[in-house]
Amino acid sequence: MDPAQPLEFLRERFAGADVDIVGNGPTVTEWAPSDRLVATVNAGMPLLAAQHTRADLYWVQDERFITTKGASLLPHLDLIDHFAANSHIIDLVPQEYRHRVPVRMLGVVEWSRDPRLGVNHGFNVVYGLLQLLSWCRVSSVHLWGVGMRYWSSNPRYHQSTRGSDVDLHRSAEQVILVSRALEILRSEGIEVVIHGPSALNDAILLPLGDWAQGVAPYPETRFGH
Repeated sequence: MDPAQPLEFLRERFAGADVDIVGNGPTVTEWAPSDRLVATVNAGMPLLAAQHTRADLYWVQDERFITTKGASLLPHLDLIDHFAANSHIIDLVPQEYRHRVPVRMLGVVEWSRDPRLGVNHGFNVVYGLLQLLSWCRVSSVHLWGVGMRYWSSNPRYHQSTRGSDVDLHRSAEQVILVSRALEILRSEGIEVVIHGPSALNDAILLPLGDWAQGVAPYPETRFGH
């Protein structure tokens, strides 16, 4: 199979669609299934299973999640229509699973306009997912449980205490990068709706033109090419 073919199938599925992005933040419990497609990340599958709902797309880019928490995901593989992941992660999924969408990870903060070449991680799983959905030319994205308020004492929906795996030293960069990603989607005519309290509503951003030219949100950092 052509390595780009699974991504083309994904694009065909999501083109023109309205999409719920189901995150892992505490407010995600307010999400309920609708007629929109569903894209979730990391620990989102148990929540979808509890709602008797399939994931049209499951995205994970950090090997730490699979290696430390993969047992919570594997029982739900049959509920995932497209499993998109870093190619190293895909290799950890059982060989008999046939819905793999391997994606090459390129770097950190640059915005990829063609996931067939790869995506950048942006220190946050939603950043990678938004690059995929932008390329798929979706109609709208509705973000649930993407509060990104890492300084809050509220844990993720599946945790009893705030996770020690949260990259607190990168929290400001994550908020800025994901906010800029949403601005790119808006500039492409994609409707963006953020449900519930979110730091994404509060971010102070650079002009989109600077971002599009590859200038990072901090003067001492530049995007790789």
